[in-house]
Amino acid sequence: MIKFSILVLVILLAACQTGASSAIITPPASASLPSPTHTPLPTATEILTPTAIPSPTATEAVLLEELASTAFEVCSPLEDETLETLPEIITHPLDIPGFGRDEGHHGVDFAYYRRGERESIEGIKIYAILSGQVVVALDDDIPYGYTLLIETPLADLPDTLQSQLMENYLPVPEDPHYRLYCPDVPQPRLSGEYSVYHLYAHMEIKPPFDRGERIECGQKLGTVGNTGRSSNPHLHLETRLGPAGAEFETMAHYENTNTYEQLGNYCLWRMSGYYQLFDPFVIFDAAQ
Repeated sequence: MIKFSILVLVILLAACQTGASSAIITPPASASLPSPTHTPLPTATEILTPTAIPSPTATEAVLLEELASTAFEVCSPLEDETLETLPEIITHPLDIPGFGRDEGHHGVDFAYYRRGERESIEGIKIYAILSGQVVVALDDDIPYGYTLLIETPLADLPDTLQSQLMENYLPVPEDPHYRLYCPDVPQPRLSGEYSVYHLYAHMEIKPPFDRGERIECGQKLGTVGNTGRSSNPHLHLETRLGPAGAEFETMAHYENTNTYEQLGNYCLWRMSGYYQLFDPFVIFDAAQ
């Protein structure tokens, strides 16, 4: 037993003298190792206290509010219809006539006799496609019937859409050569600014809105009816670009009882060239 212990000690001493590698490296006595750097752990209070997110300044809050209020929004004009499904229920597309003429079709008609569980479009809610202000609510006259006309400043639309609409706005003729009886056609107020006008016709009852009243996108305006010159319930949606600040107290035509004011306003709106038609799907497509 003693011999075995001596033999093991001799072998170990020999290994140290021949330079064999070792898993432990002992530094010289004069060398000093750097002290390890320790990252302090968070205290319990720090763990339980959430990091505060700085609130926006007063100026930033105003800018955020203005951005939200001016965001471009487009809404479907009909209950249970989206902008994508509207083309499925077009019954009469836009057909723009020349200046001074009243033929063609001055808007897009939406209607159906049966759609899903609905048996008719009559009574379906009508919504504003854009935010804006009321220009006029019309009585049940020819051709529009109960109607609401809303103005949206062109500046409220995205720059690309503004450019697209203005590029297609034709020079207004000095004499449109009216092909319809148009006495005393008034001159619109020209400020150099433009607006988009959206008109909703043939509603069931007269819309309960006053001139200048604010309308929000998607706000209920009324319901689909069959008033005015209409052979079946439908929504006639008309969109035009024209001088800002339109003033129409009333407009109508084709009846012996119509006043000169109604006739003149009708001709100004539809045939003078100041308020030029464009397809409402230009707006709908811009929002998709």
